[in-house]
Amino acid sequence: MERLLRKVLSTVGGVILCIAIWTIQDRIRSAVGGGSDTADSIPQEVWGGGAGVVTIEVEASEPAVLSATFEDSEHEYLETWQKIEPGTHSFDIDVPAEVSGSIDLRVDEPSVGSEIKLTVLVDGKPVSQETARLDRPLEAGYGFATGIALEDYAGGKLSED
Repeated sequence: MERLLRKVLSTVGGVILCIAIWTIQDRIRSAVGGGSDTADSIPQEVWGGGAGVVTIEVEASEPAVLSATFEDSEHEYLETWQKIEPGTHSFDIDVPAEVSGSIDLRVDEPSVGSEIKLTVLVDGKPVSQETARLDRPLEAGYGFATGIALEDYAGGKLSED
C-alpha cells in the first residue's frame, strides 16, 4: 500500500511541477516579449499600426479560410484566421514597421474546378498575386491552398524563401 501511495504522490507531484514550469515560462515570455496570440478574424490593426496599410484581396469559388500571421523583431507573434464565403473579399490591416509574416488562403474540401486568388497590396500598390485552380481530385495527404510570405508588411517586401 505504501508503494502505491508513493507512486500516486510522485505522479501528482510531477504534474504539479510541469504546470508550474509552464506557468513560469509563460510569465517570462510575457515580461520579455516573445509572446504569441491567436484571433479568429483578420484584424483591422496590428500592434498599433502606423507604418502602412496592407490590403488582402481574396476570391474563392467555395468556402475557404484566410489566415495571416504577424511577427515583430521582439518575436511577438500573432496568428489570425477567418472563414470566408465564396466570392470576393477585401481586408485592410494597419501594420507597424518591421513586421513579417505570411498570408494563406485554403479550401478545406475543394471540388474539381475550385479556384482561389490571393492578392496583397501595400498602400494601394500591388505587391504579389497568387492564383490556383484544382484540375483533378486531391490525392490523400494534399491540400488546396496558396500563400504569400512577407519579410516586411509595411514596406511590401516579399520573403526570399
